[in-house]
Amino acid sequence: MSKVLTADGYGSRLVIALNGKFPGPTIEAYEDQTMIIHVRNLMHTDSTTIHWHGMHQKGTPGSDGVAFISQTPILPGQTFTYRFSAQPHGSSFYHAHIGDQRSMGLYGGLIIYPRYKFFSQPQVGFTVLLQDWNHDDEPETLYQRMINGVYDLSKFTLIEPTQSIDGANFSRFHIHSALINGKGRFYTGRLNNIFAHNGAPLETFEVEYGKSYRFRVISASTLYPFRVYVQGHRDLNIRASDGFEIARGTGINISDLIVESFIIHPGERYDFTLNANQNGGTYLLVAESIEDLSKKSPPEYHAAEAIIRYKGTSSSTYPNKDSSVQSHCTSSTPCVTFNCPYLYYPTNNYRPCLTFDKANSNESLSKFKEIQNADETLFFNFAFPGEPRYTPGSVNGHQFISPTSPILTNEKDLTTNCRNSDCGEDKICNCTYSVELSSNRVYQFVLTNLGNGRGWSHPIHLHGHYFYVMKMGFGSYNQASGKFLTSTTDIECIGSRNYCNSARWANITWKNAGNSIPGLRLDYPPEKDTIIIPTGGYVIIRFKANNPGAWFFHCHIDLHNTNGMGMVLLESKDKWPDYL
Repeated sequence: MSKVLTADGYGSRLVIALNGKFPGPTIEAYEDQTMIIHVRNLMHTDSTTIHWHGMHQKGTPGSDGVAFISQTPILPGQTFTYRFSAQPHGSSFYHAHIGDQRSMGLYGGLIIYPRYKFFSQPQVGFTVLLQDWNHDDEPETLYQRMINGVYDLSKFTLIEPTQSIDGANFSRFHIHSALINGKGRFYTGRLNNIFAHNGAPLETFEVEYGKSYRFRVISASTLYPFRVYVQGHRDLNIRASDGFEIARGTGINISDLIVESFIIHPGERYDFTLNANQNGGTYLLVAESIEDLSKKSPPEYHAAEAIIRYKGTSSSTYPNKDSSVQSHCTSSTPCVTFNCPYLYYPTNNYRPCLTFDKANSNESLSKFKEIQNADETLFFNFAFPGEPRYTPGSVNGHQFISPTSPILTNEKDLTTNCRNSDCGEDKICNCTYSVELSSNRVYQFVLTNLGNGRGWSHPIHLHGHYFYVMKMGFGSYNQASGKFLTSTTDIECIGSRNYCNSARWANITWKNAGNSIPGLRLDYPPEKDTIIIPTGGYVIIRFKANNPGAWFFHCHIDLHNTNGMGMVLLESKDKWPDYL
């Protein structure tokens, strides 16, 4: 049975296996070791590439693994060798970066250990790879259904999108279940307020009473965010995000970031430690989608689960979803949820939100001096602008089109450049959108999700860098219901709100305010390489352009990325490696 790929135990569908495994094998290394990885494409009809998500590729931009940006795709029967330094340390993963192959299982864990112990790390750790799961479709069909919204072409029946907790519509991608390390259960319905499932096998993590364990949660999800918690264990100590250590408080007042649960979006990674403080038994590690399924008929439940079993407990003991999981959250003992893409849960949930920008970096204060002052500020709107019936994924109205040869090696021969005559405030253009960055300048990006084409919260991933999260700005919400009301008033769109391809600070004094923008984090801002832009809101990030290369900057929802929500940062072109 060890070689049987069960997924959620429902029927069969095509997956892409790596070395016979789904997901692929987890790769482990120490920081600064040289990684040499040979990828042979044994698929007969599909090309592929592998991106090493979280690896900065300093000096090796040709190994970033993005089709037609850093390399040509690996054709059937061909082998490509990736060579790069394992840095930075932390929880990362690798995945296909062509089309939607990640949704077919082409991904695996990538754990880089530090060479020195600058933080207290439990001796035992577990890797938790999350994926949303659809029973029926391969990537091309999923993409067409998102765009055209039909299940049955003979009936032309629209797929009804589900909604986030804040009322924002998710894209038309129906999931039936979710997986942890390639295993899950399919919930078939509800009887007497208890959800029934098919009893498929789950991943098991064995713990011992009195010990502490580090769980590395990695979202390889195609589209959906998940709220992660552990039955019977209220306190999760969040240790890191995207490989970077975070905490509460600063300096001598630093303290652990203790929460009941956290939300993880596609492309993000979160490490937490769990104290095994229960007297035996089995419990579920649960990752529930943040869909509001309360009005679904028939009822549905979408979650990934794994078993946490205390040593000495019978393996026949099989836990089920606790139908009263919400009961331990009360007005006197609220359940704090970290990394919410909105400000509130419904009041009767007793679940206060702690947004990511409320965390602090666990690094030395001296590290942040390099980004204390920004040399240039740029606005980028990640949205679905346009008139009704044509609203493609884009950045500032540019629907990204892949070039026909790698930018990194053939940038001068690019034939799909963006032309000013085709693009503008109230236009959509189809081109290879790129922005040039100069060496050693500190850039401040204002990432927005605004206009009538705003979507639900987008997880934006930057290749080749980490960045500092300086501020998150949200719209307004109904505090009782948690529903989104209106977009932020900090930023105004220039031109039609159907597009919002160009934007500026609503308060003109903010343009030259520098570090005086209200709420800007200057001490201990947390680091990330993937950050969510909330619906109707924005995120301010800063980073130093010190890594020459062509770096993709995109939404990490596969269906949005392939629809055009991405761009390329051409950094320090005069310093690109000679071998290119």
